[in-house]
Amino acid sequence: MKTIIKTKIETVILLTVICSILCSCQHSPQKNYYYLSSTPVEQKEFKSSAENITNVIGIGPIEIADYLNRSQIVYNQTDNTLNISENNYWAEPLDKGIARVIALNLTQQNSNRSFTNFPWRSDTKPRYSIRVQVNSLTRAANQASIFATWELMDNDTKTNLQRRNFIRTIPVESSAKDLAEAYSKLFAELAGEIDGALHKVP
Repeated sequence: MKTIIKTKIETVILLTVICSILCSCQHSPQKNYYYLSSTPVEQKEFKSSAENITNVIGIGPIEIADYLNRSQIVYNQTDNTLNISENNYWAEPLDKGIARVIALNLTQQNSNRSFTNFPWRSDTKPRYSIRVQVNSLTRAANQASIFATWELMDNDTKTNLQRRNFIRTIPVESSAKDLAEAYSKLFAELAGEIDGALHKVP
C-alpha cells in the first residue's frame, strides 16, 4: 500500500514538473531577428546578365570589434557598459551582413560591378578589394554612430590605394528595428564613400 501511495506521489510530482516546464516555455519571450538592408537608389534600367559585369571587386576581410561579434544586438549604456539584448538577434553573422550590404549598395551605384567575398582562391583573386574594420557601432541615447576604417587595395601590386576613417552619427528611435534601419543607412553612406574611390581606379 505504501509503495502504491509513493508511486502516485512521485507521478504527481513528475506531472507537476512537466506542466511547469511546458508553461514556462509557452510564456518565453519571442525571439526577434533583424538584418541589415541596402538603400535603393534611382538608376537606369539595365539587363541583369553576366555580359554586363566588367569589374570584379573583393569585399573583405571585414573586421568588427569583439563586443559586436555576437548574435544578440548590443546597446550602449551611458556609463560605458553594454546591454546585450536577450530577445533581439541578428539574422546572420554581423560581419557577413556588413559585407553583403556594402556589396549590394556598390552594385546599385554601378551595375557593371560584381563582388566576391574574402577569402578568395588565388586563381580568382580580384584586382581590387575593399577592407573594412568596424571599431565602433553603437546606439547611445537617441543617436546611432559608426567609427570604421576602410582601405582600397590593389592586390596585384599589394599596395594600399586609399585608407580613410569613416565617422558618422544619425538619429535613431528606441526599437531594435529602428536600430537595424539606422545601421543600414550608416553602411549605405560608407558604401557611397567607397564608391567615390572606386571611380578613380582604372
